[in-house]
This record gives sequence, structure tokens and C-alpha cells, in this order.
Amino acid sequence: MSGKTFQHAAVTSASVSDVWESLDEPATWEAIPGVDRVIDPVVDANGRLRGFSFESDVGGRKYLGEAKPARREEGRLMAWDIDSSEIKGKVAIEIGLENDGTNVQVRLDVEGAGMLGSLFFPVIASAIGSGFAGTVEEFVAGL
Repeated sequence: MSGKTFQHAAVTSASVSDVWESLDEPATWEAIPGVDRVIDPVVDANGRLRGFSFESDVGGRKYLGEAKPARREEGRLMAWDIDSSEIKGKVAIEIGLENDGTNVQVRLDVEGAGMLGSLFFPVIASAIGSGFAGTVEEFVAGL
């Protein structure tokens, strides 16, 4: 089954270092499209977020999933592999200097997983896509 990619960028007046620091706070990820509630975050001794379970409400259905580190480039990129019983993929946030603020690029790659995920994937993708840009704008505005 083929997947879908959603991507949107927005600019915040917050500094790159402030935005980066916020990405290690579990509550920050609750504002990212596809994650409505973070459960059981794993934070290392240096305060870096190393994984979490999450709940998503997509198209009127609740999904429980897990986020595991995919890629981390200090001060620039944080990406997670996400997996649930019906969807899997990757969410990534890339940040960089933008005039007097920070450009925040959010990308979500998803595909259906399992039989139910494959059947409901068009509905799930449509629900994610319809609110993705607005959710990213709200997330960035809150930084």
C-alpha cells in the first residue's frame, strides 16, 4: 500500500535554541499533527526525549501508538518512527534560522498497517490532510 506525505512550514519569533529545547518536552508533541496525547514519555538523564507512547484521534477513531527515535541532529532535526496497530510512518521537525526567528518544517509520512489500517487508510489520510497545515500553524504559534 502506498502512503501519504503531509508537510507544512511556519515561522515563529522564538529562537532556534528555544524551539529546539521545546522539542525535548513531551507536551510539545501533543500539538503536532497526529499526536493528541503523549503517554509514558522516556527522558534520559540529560533531559532529552527518547521515546513515548501516544494517542491519536483521527477521523473519530482513537489510535494508540509508539514513537521511537528515528533521527536526531542537535539543534536542527528531530524525527520519530511512529507505529500503531493501524498506521505507521515517521514524523519529523526540522528547524533553522529565519530572519529574526525560526523556520519550523513539519513532515508526516504515514501508511496503513494491518488489515484494518489498509481498509481505513483513505479516511485516516483525508482526516490528517484536512487539518495538517492549520495544526502546524497553531503548534508554531505556541512556541
